[in-house]
Amino acid sequence: MTPSSLSTKFAWHGNRWLLRNLWLLNLVGGRMTVIDHFGAPGDTLLTTNVCRILKNKFPRLRINCVTRNADLIELEPAIAEINGPTGFCHLTFEYLGIVDSKAREGNILGASLSLVGIRDYDYKARVYLKPAEVEQARHRVPASGKPVITINVMSKELVKVWHLDHWGELIARLVNDFTVVQLGDDKEPLFPGVIPFGGKLNKRESMAMLSLASAHIGPDSFLMHAANGLDVPSVIIYGGSRPPACLGYRENRNLYVQLECSPCWLQNTRGETCPYEMKCMSAISVDEVDRAVREQASKSRPTPDPARAPAASSQ
Repeated sequence: MTPSSLSTKFAWHGNRWLLRNLWLLNLVGGRMTVIDHFGAPGDTLLTTNVCRILKNKFPRLRINCVTRNADLIELEPAIAEINGPTGFCHLTFEYLGIVDSKAREGNILGASLSLVGIRDYDYKARVYLKPAEVEQARHRVPASGKPVITINVMSKELVKVWHLDHWGELIARLVNDFTVVQLGDDKEPLFPGVIPFGGKLNKRESMAMLSLASAHIGPDSFLMHAANGLDVPSVIIYGGSRPPACLGYRENRNLYVQLECSPCWLQNTRGETCPYEMKCMSAISVDEVDRAVREQASKSRPTPDPARAPAASSQ
């Protein structure tokens, strides 16, 4: 064994030992790094949740978060540093085990947090916005006297996309009673009566728009995590590809259909396609989604604290 491989092996085992004994690092106010392995915006918000859980458990830790989406978490008070050097003690947030095993249960944060001995935690997102960002969002939506609902139709994973004709029928019903604001990227289809912001807002501007909503509708996505972080009641259309037991928030109406093939965890980014014409999505009716949206939107929701930037941290 070469000296470099010995050093690598020592570092790996040393890091694992320290992760199991974070109380020692906490005792001295030490520094640790949490790495956002996948780097998609939704994964960044999940990584931030890991940081927050760690900070709650070990309040003296100085947490450095390594991520491709630093702008999304720039106001997160649990994080002392963003994209600093990894250092000796580090934890990588990933969930390949859940995906590859096509798991039906087991929270998506569980594998990473179990490495530090945390098994009891609050699976809840949190988003922080500047007041100016929320005010700018208000100016973008014409006053109508109707509650705002945000929607997001598309996903890079086709098995997450509810049928577009269903979306069209749902939106035709909702625009009579709500101001419907469409978020997402430039691949979002256009619908009559909707305020179309698909591809026109950056991620922080999209989160600010979410903060105005009485409810959000869409697939499990970055916007699902952001809505939860802003205490926006949501209706998440899962179909059967991903189980809410793994990544759904309890505050949401999670519409899931268990078929013989569910959950498939198919990823068209890996060249995988559904051989059953996405029967799980066909099983979710417009009436079901419409009822769920109206129930969620009717919930009394105070202006969320995350719409304001947190006080300056002493970390």
